[in-house]
Amino acid sequence: MSKPPPRPPGSNPGSSPGPNPVQGTGQRRRRPGARAKAAPVTRRLENPPPADTPGLVIVGQIIRSHGRDGTLRIRRHSDNPARFQPGGTLHIDGAVYTVVSCQTLPDGYALLRLAEIRRIDDARRLAGQWLLAPVSPSPELPPGEYYHYQLVGLTVITDQGETLGRVQEILVTGSNDVYVVKSDAGAELLLPAIRQVVQDIDLDAGRILVHLLDGLR
Repeated sequence: MSKPPPRPPGSNPGSSPGPNPVQGTGQRRRRPGARAKAAPVTRRLENPPPADTPGLVIVGQIIRSHGRDGTLRIRRHSDNPARFQPGGTLHIDGAVYTVVSCQTLPDGYALLRLAEIRRIDDARRLAGQWLLAPVSPSPELPPGEYYHYQLVGLTVITDQGETLGRVQEILVTGSNDVYVVKSDAGAELLLPAIRQVVQDIDLDAGRILVHLLDGLR
């Protein structure tokens, strides 16, 4: 691939990306137990979309064209199969497209065919664009699990009462996710989503309670 687009919110720093929207909805993450010290585990990664697309979430990103018939090579940011079922709709750069098929590849990418994209030139113009879908089809998660978009924007407070800032982004790594927390002064702090750090997530209160281990800042 030529020049990779900027990495998408909620994705691994080494992965391919695209335009720079507000981040975070598809993989879900387990909340630290019932207000206990269980580690959050991401299962579904769907991210919040750009601010001008309310009601939609990021479910994937177009990497490049594939072949000459308009097929798109994409990186999926959702493990919800309903997002890419034939006949479903996806939003790309303000337009609505109909899914014809979506085939997962051994390398983790997928080949997506859209009814409205039948030529290689049209496919090439979409490289780097986000694939958006309505929030409403997101299946409800079991207690203690969250979508990324639910965590982005939450206030992070330590068990000592110190406000660290808000979750700006969630980085997906091989072992555990990492919360990128930015303070009002603009300072960034990286917090691993492990049971020793994340004590509680309270969506109603809009906050995450954490314990700062030595060396985290």
